[in-house]
Formats: sequence, C-alpha cells, structure tokens
Amino acid sequence: MVGYIYLACILGMIMLIYEGITTSISYAPGKIKHITVIALILVLLRYISLLLLYLNQRVLYVYLLKPIMFLEIVYLPVIGFICIYIFSRNDKIKLNYFYFISTIFLIVYLFIAVKAPIKTTLSEFYGYTIILEKDYNMYLMLCIINTICFVMGIRAYGYKYSNKLGSLLIIISSLLTLASVLLAIVDMRFFGAKLVGEILWVITMIYGLRKFKQNHKKGVFSK
Repeated sequence: MVGYIYLACILGMIMLIYEGITTSISYAPGKIKHITVIALILVLLRYISLLLLYLNQRVLYVYLLKPIMFLEIVYLPVIGFICIYIFSRNDKIKLNYFYFISTIFLIVYLFIAVKAPIKTTLSEFYGYTIILEKDYNMYLMLCIINTICFVMGIRAYGYKYSNKLGSLLIIISSLLTLASVLLAIVDMRFFGAKLVGEILWVITMIYGLRKFKQNHKKGVFSK
C-alpha cells in the first residue's frame, strides 16, 4: 500500500510540473519566468529518476542517477523564494540576493553530486533509494531552507498588500517539509514522506502562477 501511495505521489508531481511549466511560460513575468521553468525542470528530472528507481531493479541505474537525486538542494530554495516573491507583493525584495543564494546552493549541490559518497538500499516500498553516507548534513540544509521560508512566510503574511492565502501556504509547506525531513532522519522507512512537502511547495507555486493567469485575463499585469 505504501509503495502505491509513493508511486501516486511521483506521478501526481509530474502532472503538477507540467501544469506549472505551461502556466509559467504563458503568464509569468519575464523576470521570474525563466528561473521558474528551470526550477520545475529540475524537479521533473528528479521525479523521473525516482520513478525509474521505483520501477527498475537494475543497480546500474542507481549510479547513473546519483547526480540527479540531490537536485532538491537547488530547486527547493528557488521555489521557496519564488513563492515569497509572488505572494509578498513587496518591491523591496531584490532578485539579486536570490541569485546569489541560489549560486551558493548550486555549489553545494555540485560538491554533493561529484564528491559525496552514497549508500544505496533496496526498499520494498520505494525501490532503490540513494542517500548520502553522511546524510544528516543534507537534511540539516533542508531544515535551514524551510525554516528561512517559514519565517519569511510569516513576514509576508503581515505585509499590507500580500496574498494572505499564498503566504499561509508558504508557512504550511515549510512546516510540512520540516516535519517530513525530521521523520526521514528518525527512520528511513519515512523516506517517501519528503515527497509530500515538495508536492505542497509545487502546489503553492502553481497557485501563485495561476494568479498571473487570472490577472492576464483581467488585463492586469502587475504581480
């Protein structure tokens, strides 16, 4: 049963990514359109990899897919910032800081993808799983990312012109992802729980992108 739920989460995420990419290409402002599409493509690559590891029992795929499996270090902060940028409606938020922070996480990811040793296990629920031998550091980074997003989500909620529902979704996404990461640390049987937090983050971003779509139909082109 757990395995089927895990598979449903993967397939559901792939459908959400398609919705996000098409909506972003059609309606997102130019200054966030490209970074949004890139982030969603990275998510797509990781979830296709998870699907392959779930369906295929050949160990060769495990090592070929290693560089893709840790892309969450790159795309989660990107998605979090995009959501904060959309829903806060605060012009004081500068994209330059975001690009600098994203570069830092990209460097960390490249180190993990090239240098960090991995462990592989064959799970009855998830198929092959790939984790770092010292996985706590990566989990710590994910916790830090979501804690920052949680705090910024609360601040965004307090802005006068912010989208309150969107800001609340940021807060919930951050908390749920934190909880799922902590569960995975306690017991690797909860490895798949991390997908729930990521799915909610993508849903949150799609909600923001659909606001651009609504504004486009109304002839309003501000964020």
